[in-house]
Amino acid sequence: MNPARAAGDGPNLTVVDRNSATKGPGPCPIIFCSLDVGARAESLNNMWLRALLMLVFSLPGGLRAEPVIGVVTIADGEVLLVRDSARFALAEGVRIAASDIVESTQQAKLTRIEFGDGTSLDIGPATRVLMTPKFSGERSGARSARLYVLQGWAKITVPKGLPAAGFASESFDLTGIARDAVLNVEAASWAVFAESGELMLTERSKGKAVATAKLKAGEFLAGTGDSKAVLSGRPTADFINRVPRAFLDTLPARAALFAARDVLPKRLAPITYADVQPWVDAEAALRPLFVARWKALAQTADFRTGLVAGLRNHPEWDRALFPEKYLSKPPASAAPAPAPAPVLYR
Repeated sequence: MNPARAAGDGPNLTVVDRNSATKGPGPCPIIFCSLDVGARAESLNNMWLRALLMLVFSLPGGLRAEPVIGVVTIADGEVLLVRDSARFALAEGVRIAASDIVESTQQAKLTRIEFGDGTSLDIGPATRVLMTPKFSGERSGARSARLYVLQGWAKITVPKGLPAAGFASESFDLTGIARDAVLNVEAASWAVFAESGELMLTERSKGKAVATAKLKAGEFLAGTGDSKAVLSGRPTADFINRVPRAFLDTLPARAALFAARDVLPKRLAPITYADVQPWVDAEAALRPLFVARWKALAQTADFRTGLVAGLRNHPEWDRALFPEKYLSKPPASAAPAPAPAPVLYR
């Protein structure tokens, strides 16, 4: 991986230079290039720089209906984007919108997404992340998150002094990240490392918050199944051996390199049930989101077959699959009134 490579390098890219209206790489704006990592993070509180950063994330990119929240600044390996019901190949310079799903393959090394406030997300191999999840069954504001990690490895870096939005998973939610946090989510285990700065963790089980913990810089919390999570003063040897090597590098911010160019993702084949089955079967608070998103696909043979076969794992789909079961039944017709008894006259 060479973080210094030209922005937008890679196959199958459509690059729109918004200064010259020609395809190809363009110059880096001097005002951004002159800022190093520390200076950029420290100056985010200045309103003028905030406004300029927001310009990076407000450029039109096509094929998205949700607001733009970030940009892919490193894509080392194969990374996929699921937007609505379509799949795309991600590349450096592609804008990320709310509700996008980003997934890396097992061979991918590092994907970085930089957000408008300077927060960055590093994604390791075999990782699935949903942007700006919407939870059902929660009191208003009780559980909100910038992103949701379904599986894999993620490193979150928050600029110094910036209040961080929440970050969620089925097993835990993170808030108050002061600087860097590394997390791993697997089917039967999870782990969080407060690499630098403290953070607040809310442990969750069966859709409910069950415990909270404040991790200081350097502390490590891990859980397995329904067992009580274990807090330690440093990561375990197993965690250190498995953490993506790319997470160990300190890389400069690169969002400014894409301020004048909008890279369009390459459209791939439409999604299949197998592509999104892990999301369809996600925790109960997320599943209604995907019913609304992919309801039309329930009419296709592939999707319907998969949904019906695994219906016990996503009962929210029953109404979409079998709408006739939910039709209002006509009221029973009233029995005719008995005829009056004949009156005899003498």
